[in-house]
Amino acid sequence: MTRRGLLSVLFDRVSYEIETIESPRQATANFLRIARPKKRSGRTVLILPVTANISGQWGDGFYEALRLNWVDRYKVTIAAPSFSHLPWYADHPDNPKIAQESYLLRDILPRLSGRILLLGFSKSGNGALTLLLRHPDRFAAAAGWDAPFLLDAPGKYGSGEIYGTAENFAGYHIPTLLERHRNTRNLQIAVSGYGGFQAEVAGIHERMEALGISHEYDNSVKRAHHWSSGWMEPAMATLDRLTR
Repeated sequence: MTRRGLLSVLFDRVSYEIETIESPRQATANFLRIARPKKRSGRTVLILPVTANISGQWGDGFYEALRLNWVDRYKVTIAAPSFSHLPWYADHPDNPKIAQESYLLRDILPRLSGRILLLGFSKSGNGALTLLLRHPDRFAAAAGWDAPFLLDAPGKYGSGEIYGTAENFAGYHIPTLLERHRNTRNLQIAVSGYGGFQAEVAGIHERMEALGISHEYDNSVKRAHHWSSGWMEPAMATLDRLTR
């Protein structure tokens, strides 16, 4: 991992930094954007991207958080990494350049401070839950919105290239990971929807209910499958309440 440059940027009167990162766990150089409150923050909201590189196909969660002024309103640091391949937050079994989970843990987290709160939607909603369930000692909370939480095999939505094999995927299968946390009351999880995955959001809620896993749930309002459709603010409010 090599620091190649640090750039300060101003967006909507909020300043943030862009750090260029090279990692042996990624195929190309990537970027980490960070906005910090004036006073030292004890929490960092890690906004997990849905696309490779920095793409605006589904909007931009980092810019949306800046627009909503989370840094000042919630007194949190906001951070968003980029990935060289479509992010499913998994390590490929054979390709060391697609080690997304390790890249996040070994290259991104050391650059962040305080308790880490995960936020994502769609495939990055899956990422938020898998990361928390696989590493509950590294993350304080996770909020996932409108995500295919019940995905039961690699292949859909570009996941096959990242998971590689069914055997490797099994280690990231959310229902299986939830089984390992049966009757857990100290995980801070929030799932909500919906845009395209109302049934899957409801389904994962029902799984957690049956397993006795404490969580927050709201699946009542339909919104566009996009960072800026209005779901981020209630998700952040829930994360704030869970980790205050």
